[in-house]
Amino acid sequence: ITSTPEPNNLMIVKASLQYTLLLLYIFSSSTSWFSGAPALAYAAESLFGGEKAFFTTPQMSPEVDYRQDVCDRYKAFRNGTVELKDALRGMKLNVLMGAYNGSYFNYDDETGISAAYPGIAASLLDELAQRAGFTWRTSFGIFTDPRGAAFNETWTDVLTWGVEHYDMNVDWWALNLERLNLGIAYTKPWYDSSIILVGREDEEEIVDEEIEWSDFWNWTKPFSIPVWLTTFATIIVSGFVYMLLEWMNDEVGGRGSWEWFADNLYLSAVNATQAYEYGTPRSVPAKIFALSMASWALILAATYTANLASLLVDKRVTMQKVETVEEAVVFGYPICTVAGTNTDTYIEESFPSALRRPQVTLEDVYRGVNSGQCAFAADVLQSWLGNKNKREFNPNCDLDWVSNNGRVVKSNAAGFATKADAGFKCSGLIRDVINFHMEVMIADESLDDLWTIENKRNQDLDCETFRPELLEELKKSEGNDARRLRDPLVKQRSTLASNPPRRRRLKAATRAAGASAVFSGESSSQQMELEAMMGPFFIHFALMALSVFIAFCTKYYEKRALRDANETKRLDISQKLRVSDNEKSPSLDTAKTQSFGYNSTMKSRLNEDLEGSSTRDDEMQRDPSLKSQVEELRYSIEKSEAATQRKLDMMIEENKNLQGKMDMMIQENQDLRQLTMVIVQREGKTSVRSA
Repeated sequence: ITSTPEPNNLMIVKASLQYTLLLLYIFSSSTSWFSGAPALAYAAESLFGGEKAFFTTPQMSPEVDYRQDVCDRYKAFRNGTVELKDALRGMKLNVLMGAYNGSYFNYDDETGISAAYPGIAASLLDELAQRAGFTWRTSFGIFTDPRGAAFNETWTDVLTWGVEHYDMNVDWWALNLERLNLGIAYTKPWYDSSIILVGREDEEEIVDEEIEWSDFWNWTKPFSIPVWLTTFATIIVSGFVYMLLEWMNDEVGGRGSWEWFADNLYLSAVNATQAYEYGTPRSVPAKIFALSMASWALILAATYTANLASLLVDKRVTMQKVETVEEAVVFGYPICTVAGTNTDTYIEESFPSALRRPQVTLEDVYRGVNSGQCAFAADVLQSWLGNKNKREFNPNCDLDWVSNNGRVVKSNAAGFATKADAGFKCSGLIRDVINFHMEVMIADESLDDLWTIENKRNQDLDCETFRPELLEELKKSEGNDARRLRDPLVKQRSTLASNPPRRRRLKAATRAAGASAVFSGESSSQQMELEAMMGPFFIHFALMALSVFIAFCTKYYEKRALRDANETKRLDISQKLRVSDNEKSPSLDTAKTQSFGYNSTMKSRLNEDLEGSSTRDDEMQRDPSLKSQVEELRYSIEKSEAATQRKLDMMIEENKNLQGKMDMMIQENQDLRQLTMVIVQREGKTSVRSA
């Protein structure tokens, strides 16, 4: 008691009683009237509970050695002084107990060993101690899960370390060749570690005819909320994109902004239902957009229709019947395992192509099966027998051992472990004594009784019989379907591994592809999640972006072609107007000559006639009326010549005005060209920022 880290009154009383009874044992060894002292010593040791680990050396520390030398006891056995069954009597055995989540040793760092129930590992060790006459509750250490950041070791590592530094490593250590080769010796198995597959059993179809208010929203269940929100956002964005395409193609049609947007939003919403209303697009970008919108609407409507029909029909999909790991591999069904365990290692090495999904704990394994992440759980038989009636593992009582004739994946057994040492410290004697008493316990069914107690104490469900009150509780808490009545007499029955209660989806047609899709890690919800629908949305947005890009490029090249045409026209006009003044004067003189040609000819001819004809003068003298007619004719000719001169001056002035206007047009054309270049530069910067 002086070596105990924190002795208390309870430990002092207990230790006193122990040593008193051990003195009686020493006394009884020389007499025959009191041979029950070791049993009383054991009773005194296990009377109170609450013992804490005596050895507190850090796990995996190489600087400790609590393994005792029992060669003197072995010599006594060899000499015939003591029988094998009593070779450990009176010895305090230094053992290492597994105290991790899921172990069979109920231990707490604050309260020590559970006084209510220590677990089957401690109960079995207590029974062996009582039969063999040794003690262990005041001389044990504990180890925890070696995986993780704290140790980053394997179970084999902690097993090897335990047998090297303690008399015995107490846990369900599965036998394999690697461990045997490391010098591990096993006691008689107390734990059936045969590997089995656990999956859903075949359930009868239950049709719920009760109508609830929640059924009103069944039409929304094919898609999850993110999918619905993404769909509405896609409709709005599509309306804006089509507006942009219309604007670039000059198809606004005199509509106001709000009317224009409302029209396009309506068309986009109607097209989402596969009722195509865009008409016949004229431009290439509009055709790409229309094709993308129609394809997206087709996929969306088909997926929605398939899921809605599945929800209304409420038909379940059953998987191919599987009884072996080979069949699960062929059909592509995922299998959940506990990472780093003997089961996980065996499946990984024996079935490399298996769709294996390692989990941290056994609870995570069964949680994966119940949620639909995995089709099967790879467990050991003894673990399944103890967990099948636990709500944490089998909440709906719809999981069972997948076998029709008690067949296992791999037969195996597990027991305590010691060092394979026959001469250095003779640890093999400890194994032999434990094996002797284990055989006795198996023969008198004491081990079966311990397992019955273990399984009954931990179960909180009774999946062997139909319980209406449990069914109502499950319906209220989890909304589960009714289960059929099970035969309580059939312990190992044929099961059909079926799909978790989930409805049909738009999946691959083949069984293997269907299995991979169903158990791809998705939620067990009936709705299509955004991850599953991301493809159509992505393609539609990509094609919309492509159509906008093509529209921008088309608009740019149209502007550029128009600018080039205007420049060519301007150059043609400038070339025609660029004439020298020398070329303009002859043209005016020619025009003037042509304008006055007729009048000048008439005037000259008249003068010649008047000057050259005396006869005419005489006639004009004799006839005054003729002279007056000549004068009137000359006056009219001069008047006509003056009017023609005025018209010619006006034409010259108009020509000058036309030249000025032409110069102004040339200047405006140059200004317009500069303004166009500025706009093009700004559009280029805007496109760069958009990109």
